[in-house]
Amino acid sequence: MNSVETTEYKVYSYRWIVLVLFGLVALVTQMIWITFAAIEPSAVPFYGVGSNAILMLSLVFMIVYIPMNIPAAMAIDKFGLKWGTGIGVILTGIFGILRAVSDQYHWVLIFQIGCAIGQPFLLNSFTKVSTNWFPEKEKALATSLGTMFVLLGVLLGMLITPMLLIPAGDPTLVLYIYGGLALAFMVIYLIFVKDKPETPPNAYSDKTKVFETKGTWDLFKNKDFNILFIIFLFGAGAFNAVSTGIAQLYNSIKVLMPASWTLIKPDDLLGILGGIMIVGGIAGAITLSTLSDKYRKRKPFLITSAIAGAVCSLLFFFVEYFVKSFLPLYILHCIIGFFFGFLLIAALPVGLTFAAEITHPLPEETSNGWLMWIGQLGGIALIGIIFGMKTDAFNFIIYGAILVIATIFAFRMKDLDAYELK
Repeated sequence: MNSVETTEYKVYSYRWIVLVLFGLVALVTQMIWITFAAIEPSAVPFYGVGSNAILMLSLVFMIVYIPMNIPAAMAIDKFGLKWGTGIGVILTGIFGILRAVSDQYHWVLIFQIGCAIGQPFLLNSFTKVSTNWFPEKEKALATSLGTMFVLLGVLLGMLITPMLLIPAGDPTLVLYIYGGLALAFMVIYLIFVKDKPETPPNAYSDKTKVFETKGTWDLFKNKDFNILFIIFLFGAGAFNAVSTGIAQLYNSIKVLMPASWTLIKPDDLLGILGGIMIVGGIAGAITLSTLSDKYRKRKPFLITSAIAGAVCSLLFFFVEYFVKSFLPLYILHCIIGFFFGFLLIAALPVGLTFAAEITHPLPEETSNGWLMWIGQLGGIALIGIIFGMKTDAFNFIIYGAILVIATIFAFRMKDLDAYELK
């Protein structure tokens, strides 16, 4: 591994190989998660079940995350980055390919659960990769690039999966392709990924950390971590709910889209809108994380993300009352969706990196895991609430209101300079 000298620590070029290999596994995990959500109309008759059963194939990833968070964090701390995360990589590779061997729904569900068990071992490792391998000035950027692979996996899964269906709607080819990728990435990961470099790249990595129950509870004694916990509950929950509830825009798109687009199916338009939100999220995660690292500030970017999320949530529904004719409503939705993703998703890598910094010397995977955990729980809860509402307007008001609350909490945090290691 080639290295270059920094003021105190060595930075190894091999860090980019580790990050890319980690990212590829995270990418295929998300493609496996979103597979059936992208082809629900074909999957229902193929497996002979109802739409709720197909929905469960995706929802199970959020459900399984809840009990698996702590075991995953403990495994990563005990076995290190390569083998702790490797547990999830192996589960994804094995169960990913097994999904293709049966056309019976119950077996596919079991194998999907196996993949879901592996997911926390990957998602809880974002900050572990950045802390083990990257210098201070690149930590948030490294976490954002890991986030980018996750979002790219969702995007590719939504766009590519329908294209790979054979005319009869048989998803077997899709499952073999995604399973084959999971197996291939598993082998490459286990061969080439190293746990950490020979010498630490930053002050946070140059410490001994032990996972203890007491230490985990100490996490919640940190006021600013508790605030981040609440922000992730609202912010991640709102984004998950908006992403899942994009179909609520169906009637507006169907009625108000330009006449020249009538040959395009509304479902395709919704897919494009969802893709634009994710593309915006990828761009925002990289851009804002780079700025956050450059200026060594976290708080202003979290506040900006929360405010922007609140504004965009309200604009999603109410824009048609303010803008009449200079642009089609669907185009306005796409523009708002891009900025919603660009600004709100950026809070994820910045927040995860900030949590690892302010809770040091607790293991990064501990703070990372709890924030991802509450984001999953908030998403499940909010989705359940909004689907019980009668009007679209009230749902979007809820999104905006909880992000306003998140903004208020964000103002109460201290910034990174109060926690910098000397």
